[in-house]
Amino acid sequence: METPPSSPHLRVPLVPFPNDSSSPSKLNQDSDRNGRLRQVGVNASEEESTSYQSDTEPDHDYMHRPSFHSFSFLSMFSRGRDVKSAGVNHVYTREERRRLNDVESIDYLPINSEIYRVWLARQPHGWVWDRWIMMGGIGFTVGLIGFLLYTLIGIFGAIKYNTVRWLIAHANLFTAWLFNVIYSTSLVYLSTWVVVNIAPQAGGAGVAEVTAYLNGCNLPKVFNVRTLWVKFVSCAAAVGSGLPVGPEGPMIHIGAMIGAALSQGHSTTLGFTTGLFKRFQNPKDKRDFVTAGTAVGVAAAFGAPIGGLLFAYEELASFFSQALGWQVFFACMLSVLTEDTLRSAQTAVTQGHFGLFDGEASTIFFEVQTQLANHVAAVLPAILVGLACGVLGTIFTLLNVKVVRLRDAIIQGRRTWRMGEPLLIIAIFVSLSMLLPLAFPCTPTNCYIKQGDTKPYCPEGTSSNIRRIVEEELPLYTCTDSYTGASSSGNETRSYNELATLMYVTGEDAIKHLLSRGTHREFGYAALVTMLVVYFLGAVWAAGSAIASGLFVPMLLIGSCIGRIVGLICVDMAASGGHGSPGAPPGVFLPPSPWAWVDPGAFALIGAGAFMGGVTRLTISLAVIMMEVSNDVRMVLPLLVAIIMAKWIADAVSHSLYHSILEVKCVPILHSDVASRVSLDLIPVQYVMACPVVTFQERMPLNQVREILRDTRHNGFPVVRNTPQGQVFVGLVVRDHLMVLLRRALARGTTANLDVTYEDLNHQFVTAAARHLIWEQHMAVLQGRSMDGVPSSHNPVLQEVLDLRPYINSSAAAVQESFSLERTYVVFRTLGLRHLVITDQHNHVKGIVTRKDVLGFRLDQAVEEGKGSSNSLVALARPASSASELAEQMT
Repeated sequence: METPPSSPHLRVPLVPFPNDSSSPSKLNQDSDRNGRLRQVGVNASEEESTSYQSDTEPDHDYMHRPSFHSFSFLSMFSRGRDVKSAGVNHVYTREERRRLNDVESIDYLPINSEIYRVWLARQPHGWVWDRWIMMGGIGFTVGLIGFLLYTLIGIFGAIKYNTVRWLIAHANLFTAWLFNVIYSTSLVYLSTWVVVNIAPQAGGAGVAEVTAYLNGCNLPKVFNVRTLWVKFVSCAAAVGSGLPVGPEGPMIHIGAMIGAALSQGHSTTLGFTTGLFKRFQNPKDKRDFVTAGTAVGVAAAFGAPIGGLLFAYEELASFFSQALGWQVFFACMLSVLTEDTLRSAQTAVTQGHFGLFDGEASTIFFEVQTQLANHVAAVLPAILVGLACGVLGTIFTLLNVKVVRLRDAIIQGRRTWRMGEPLLIIAIFVSLSMLLPLAFPCTPTNCYIKQGDTKPYCPEGTSSNIRRIVEEELPLYTCTDSYTGASSSGNETRSYNELATLMYVTGEDAIKHLLSRGTHREFGYAALVTMLVVYFLGAVWAAGSAIASGLFVPMLLIGSCIGRIVGLICVDMAASGGHGSPGAPPGVFLPPSPWAWVDPGAFALIGAGAFMGGVTRLTISLAVIMMEVSNDVRMVLPLLVAIIMAKWIADAVSHSLYHSILEVKCVPILHSDVASRVSLDLIPVQYVMACPVVTFQERMPLNQVREILRDTRHNGFPVVRNTPQGQVFVGLVVRDHLMVLLRRALARGTTANLDVTYEDLNHQFVTAAARHLIWEQHMAVLQGRSMDGVPSSHNPVLQEVLDLRPYINSSAAAVQESFSLERTYVVFRTLGLRHLVITDQHNHVKGIVTRKDVLGFRLDQAVEEGKGSSNSLVALARPASSASELAEQMT
């Protein structure tokens, strides 16, 4: 059989490749008389191990690693493997399947060995108060960091925009542009320098990495302290510079890092431990607190405690219990309370009233103060908004994926290029934000409306033929000051630049302008379309570059533009029919008219939620977040309709953005629902298992243990016991633990009384320097030398017998080879397994299944292999067959 070039992380057996005449499915498989699938000549048991990696070794940046496959620029825009419905599994190339093996998976539940039970017995059981204290600590800390982050972003933004406005008013546009470019590029340089040179794992939003971890994938250095502070600094500088990015994604990652750091009570990066909360130092509790951290991060970012809880439940967490939900909700509530209280204290310095959560002291970031009555007719334009957002959301996702592939092929691995890309983006974006508004005239208007009021204010003597009502405060740009000029009729006028009002401010302020109520014609089609195109392309390009940034603000802004355009169309249609309220501009309905909902600001809110739904495929949590950030409950029905429509449209064409990014980065996540053309209950698990399996005895000579670890790259090994009925399965032992035992035995000169504790077997309890020493010792042991370089292959201790029984996971999951593949997937994902041993009816080990064996493309291969089996029911199954057709086939 032809095999790809060898790799130190290549898994055995190789996965068969499509359209490969030498596929193992053709050469290495046949069926015996009992119909059981048999794999010949394959020596495999488990996924590859990267456990020797040390924190002091060069970074293995799995989410930002270079790929050196051939690439053409035009191929980036080809249809490719990225255009597929949500119900179709991603197809990996030969190179991508090798990269899948670089990512090591982790168990959700601790290894239930004898020494673990000894450690567990010493931990307090049944305590609840310490979990609540930890949740409260996570909520308070993330709320504090969120307040500091938004304050720093506000300071950076205030310096930038206030200075530029002063220069425009007192100097000239060129001087303002020059300052803007220098200041913004300086902030972006800081943002990208710390990411590229200190912590590459801090780049991007971090939502994909957190999703991968909570799904069971181990991505090194994603949660360490260095990544945390780099994320904070880079995000503040990037968002404050004016790039088309937002801080919400990084806040989710920061929350996850806080949850991991506080719950574990130690830092391998800083080399210290608090000695507190030791009972939480296990994979299950750590993942639960990381889940809480992600929810708290969303709550702090949006001021949405309920939305944060639902976001973690719907999008991120693979494991969620009712008790965990209560604790996470408490943490989210405390986070928002902390942030609101600090904002109130900050406001009290100038306004003198502490404790009032209103205005600038409120975390309702995009509060809608004018409530409009809902109407059943609003569902129809909401469907149009959802349709448009679904289509554009799909394009946004696909372009993001294409840009990631292009960046992966050209820029990754080149430090200067990685730093230069964000600098080029900000230079172009700043120039466009200052030059494009010059193509738009200063538009005069007489009337304005205060948000929260239902009637506009017009100076005395204003003509009854009102054409435009705007907000009370608008940025001037190059236009004249408000209420300084006088018209021929004697009433005062004001002028503003439509595009500058959107581009010449922060992304959050632009969203507030788009969501304003009663300002039907404040922005025309030209300004909205220009803003949509520039921000759309800018957000696509900036996403995933070497800065810490998110896409939630760009998605809200883009969706608001789409919704505002649809709302403006509705206003023009009403105007063309001569409809509208008396004394209002044509097509404008003012409260208490039952048609007052025909407001572009209301449709901007609907579009914001729909576009985010089309990109992320969120539904329940997204609707709640939109209500919490806007305080507008009345428009919830059309909002839900638009979100569902956008999700349906987008699901028909592509996977969600974050899942697509994980697929491009070759991270093997297991989705909540399995996708297959036929029911996987028709296929036994033996179609995906690896066999024969490398097994261990309960007691083995130490030299055999060393030889197996040296000659294989597997992470887990089934342990068998010799009985009159043959070798029966008794548990599973992992490579990391075996290496610790081997090293300890060689150091002590005997295998007796090794005194290895649970803490000794878990590297998370040691510092980064100690990990590096352990890594060097492991390599020395496997290479047959001592730490001083003297050969140790003839060490007499290697002939002694090692008793593995205290270290065997006696609760390792195992199923029979007739177990269905559908239920295997459910068991694997529900229990958060890393290995699943396959046995026969006599408990003899027949194979093993890992995470990569139940990925979507492997399930598709199993279906194809099942169709070729003479005794399989898969050949009878058709996705669209009727019951009568199936009955005819079976007869």
